[in-house]
Amino acid sequence: MQRRLSLIPQPQHLVDAGGELDLATLGAIVAVDSETTGLAWLLSDLLARGTGLRLAVQSDFEGPAVRIRLEGPRPEDLTCESEAYRLRIDADGVDLVAAHPAGIARGLATFRQLLPADALRAAPAAPAIVPCVAIDDVPRLRWRGVHIDIARHFQPKEFVLAMIDRAWLHRLNVVHLHLTDDQGWRMEIPSRPKLAEIASWRSETVVGHALDTETFDGTPHGGHYTLADLREIVAYASERHVMVIPEINLPGHTRAVLAAYPELGTGHGKPVATTFGVFEEVLEPTEESLAFARDVFDVVVQVFDAPFVHIGGDEVPTVQWESSPVAAELMKREGIADVRGVQTWFTRAFTEYVTSLDRRVIGWDEILDGGAPTEAVVSVWRNEAYVKKAVEAGHEVIVAPEPYVYFDHYEGESPDEPLCIHGLTTVEKVAAWEPVPAGVDPDSVLGAQCQLWSEYMPDARDVEYRAFPRLAVFADVLWAAPETREAAPVLERLEGHLPRLEALGIEYRPLEGPEPWQTGGTGARKRFDRPFQEHQAE
Repeated sequence: MQRRLSLIPQPQHLVDAGGELDLATLGAIVAVDSETTGLAWLLSDLLARGTGLRLAVQSDFEGPAVRIRLEGPRPEDLTCESEAYRLRIDADGVDLVAAHPAGIARGLATFRQLLPADALRAAPAAPAIVPCVAIDDVPRLRWRGVHIDIARHFQPKEFVLAMIDRAWLHRLNVVHLHLTDDQGWRMEIPSRPKLAEIASWRSETVVGHALDTETFDGTPHGGHYTLADLREIVAYASERHVMVIPEINLPGHTRAVLAAYPELGTGHGKPVATTFGVFEEVLEPTEESLAFARDVFDVVVQVFDAPFVHIGGDEVPTVQWESSPVAAELMKREGIADVRGVQTWFTRAFTEYVTSLDRRVIGWDEILDGGAPTEAVVSVWRNEAYVKKAVEAGHEVIVAPEPYVYFDHYEGESPDEPLCIHGLTTVEKVAAWEPVPAGVDPDSVLGAQCQLWSEYMPDARDVEYRAFPRLAVFADVLWAAPETREAAPVLERLEGHLPRLEALGIEYRPLEGPEPWQTGGTGARKRFDRPFQEHQAE
């Protein structure tokens, strides 16, 4: 009987050569190139942790070994070619070859999945045995990301590190941190101390769905990351060739900012938001607001080494600008005919400054309204029609449409599902999704991303329940070519992947529905349904 290798994502070319290799018969991990020494030690540490086998890293070794090599011309960063790898496992050992260290990182992620599932545990629990295989692999999309909202509900640094590990295991290469919103500011900015003192916490949080209750828990919630925390997060991800993208959401979603610095808005100084939704408070279009943004961006680029900075730009109400003499004066001075042009003014100013810091801007698709600089990358969230709109306007696009990859939506129709915002996104729906819409030039699609908005995910277990196993299915969709997915459907491999999630201690949602302790019950976490209205492109 042929064995089943349930790898997720599915490699583009996989041959099961039969037989197994006991890694205990090998003498070392050989890393000839200095650029791969760190990855080799990472593999050594993970093997020792999960299997008890410690293989030393050496630059040369005579005899059977795990050999990690760079070979061929060096591709540019963030290209599919930079993540391609070749993995051979036979009686003579393991040979992992790539042209770029990022390819080695992806090959090691696949290698970890070839080990017994229990080898992913934090202490020795499985033999160091892998099947003999021949794999040639390359991703379909350049950008394969997961977005984590740590603004609505703050999560400790250790959880972010764990999510980076999980992204790496599934061969994702981007972790997008949503650091600021109405309900909290999560990044230390030394020149703006009130962000940590005031904007980083709220007095209480709404209980249940914001549209269904006016009851609050009376418990303060908050926290922020120091610059040392964030540098650690970036370095941890960099070791695995995962890029961390910071998002500073402006000029809307700024209730927390204005609670700390009311002079940047209308001066009313409302407190940090304690419920969820879209709030009318926005930055006033002043030099003081731009100076604030510059202060923040200056720190962001010192901490985050990614070539991109996300400036947000979603859900920006114009109510305050419509009655603002400051906005009226700006519109007259700049010849802005429509009040929506005030946001365009902010977008252009942010883009110009971030570009001067040698970074590229990313913004949510609302930056298209009124026009955005063509060098800005557009994260499309509302509807796939906006992908075409952004491409036609000359932008590169990250595809992240709410109907398919917002994992804060319900995973099933059972009344037992715990509280979500709305919607229905099953693993079957994710598996059937095509990330490059018909009629769109694939070269304009930088990649795709799933979103974990945390309004109704107060702790790490809630995030894990929403993320998995949908994130695994999503990763397969982005990595594997359509014909590969068709030949080896991810839903047929998913059950074999769940023991890995179990070994990692992930509180995933079982395929048949929530465990009794995962249900919403009849209390504050009970299910609340409201119609999901898909956004239509204008």
